[in-house]
Amino acid sequence: MKKYIVIAFNLLFLSTTAVANEQDVYISAGISSHELESMKGNKISVLFGARNYYQHNWFLGGELEGSYIDYDTKAINESYSLGANIPVGKRFYFSDDSSIDIYGLIGYSMTDLNSKPINSTIHGLKWGIGTDVSFSDFMVGVRWTQAELGDEGYQDKLREENITLLVGYKF
Repeated sequence: MKKYIVIAFNLLFLSTTAVANEQDVYISAGISSHELESMKGNKISVLFGARNYYQHNWFLGGELEGSYIDYDTKAINESYSLGANIPVGKRFYFSDDSSIDIYGLIGYSMTDLNSKPINSTIHGLKWGIGTDVSFSDFMVGVRWTQAELGDEGYQDKLREENITLLVGYKF
């Protein structure tokens, strides 16, 4: 997991050495409809990230994500998730201070399952799509992500799916 976080932020750092027209640094809070195989629940997330905008308003970014998951089923207690994402997309302007970002993202996710009687940590690749509407200092967005998670104890990968509503502040 640590190497994927390092890779994500190295890509973001390298992208700053290219000629960027603009950079957004932001913190967002999100609430998700969360599903891990047949287990459903709610997920509350905090994201910290940055995006660099280049010619023709294309962007490359990096994000760190921490989440708390509350499952509906009593077989799994509350869990947490950590992730690193790389959003890549394009910005479209409506006016000088409002725009919409449309992007795809790829990342890595690690989820701690606090189940009875065994606790386990599953991890794997994550991908998705999203859109954010940005104003001068604030942004509102929605994203869909999916991940294939597992570890040595699982023969098959577990599929995680999230639909997240985000509200953020840009520095």
